[in-house]
Amino acid sequence: MTSKLYQWPSPFAIYPDRGNKSYRAKRFRFQLRSFLHKRSIKGFEHFANQHPQLIELLNARPNYSYPVAHRFLDKRFNAKQRLDLICDNLLFLPEVLTRLGLPPLWEKEINFGEIIPDFELCLCVTNYQPMEGYWTLELRYKQTNELIYLLTFGKIKQSLLIAVIQGPNIEGSKELVKLLTKKCHGLRPAYLMVEAMKALTQALGYKQLLGIPQKYQNKSRFVQSSRYVVNYDTIFSECAGVLGEYWQLPLHFESKKLEDIPSNKRSMYKKRYFMLEQLSKTMHEKFKK
Repeated sequence: MTSKLYQWPSPFAIYPDRGNKSYRAKRFRFQLRSFLHKRSIKGFEHFANQHPQLIELLNARPNYSYPVAHRFLDKRFNAKQRLDLICDNLLFLPEVLTRLGLPPLWEKEINFGEIIPDFELCLCVTNYQPMEGYWTLELRYKQTNELIYLLTFGKIKQSLLIAVIQGPNIEGSKELVKLLTKKCHGLRPAYLMVEAMKALTQALGYKQLLGIPQKYQNKSRFVQSSRYVVNYDTIFSECAGVLGEYWQLPLHFESKKLEDIPSNKRSMYKKRYFMLEQLSKTMHEKFKK
């Protein structure tokens, strides 16, 4: 039975030993960080218990609390900034869905269907590193529900922020990226995820989309592989981003005039633009009041 109150998790709730593998060192770091951030933790407990809809989520997922005492979205945040942003981020998307009469994502994810053959896009809660955001877009192989790409995002003031873009960490990753690029009509899958986030930003009613600069990104442990390395600055720059405090990304799809495209590639670009237009239309339909 779920507790009716939220309490800061124990070290063993986040880092239980598994088999012969000990997580004693990780538990020690968690305890130390918890001690150093007692004020923030007290504030977070008060916040959580003022919002009953979050209590079950936070009790069921102890690691969702850890960012209060560690990092969240951006390495530059101090303890107060981090606490304020965590509270805001846990509320903003559930509040949008409530207004639309939709259940929270931890009860039911939102499936946008097959955006390319055999691959579907879903909006859900993160199952990986909550310090990089609680909400994710996931590109999955439909037949097996296998996660192929993910994009994690959060909210900063009145903007949405892309905090993570991660690709596959399996044998044959490069070949899979090539296959997806072909299915996306020449658009590389990491860039497809950015375009999907542009559409989601507009569908949710936000006017600005940001990207995390490489040096301020909280490194994810979901993918640490020599097979596929993400360079956020390169991606956001090539998506027409402008670097300031964050990468400021345009919300419109970058498109070329057909007369500027070589004739042998025009069909591919037409299919790409149609794919992105359909994705945007699907997202707007999902969030229509």
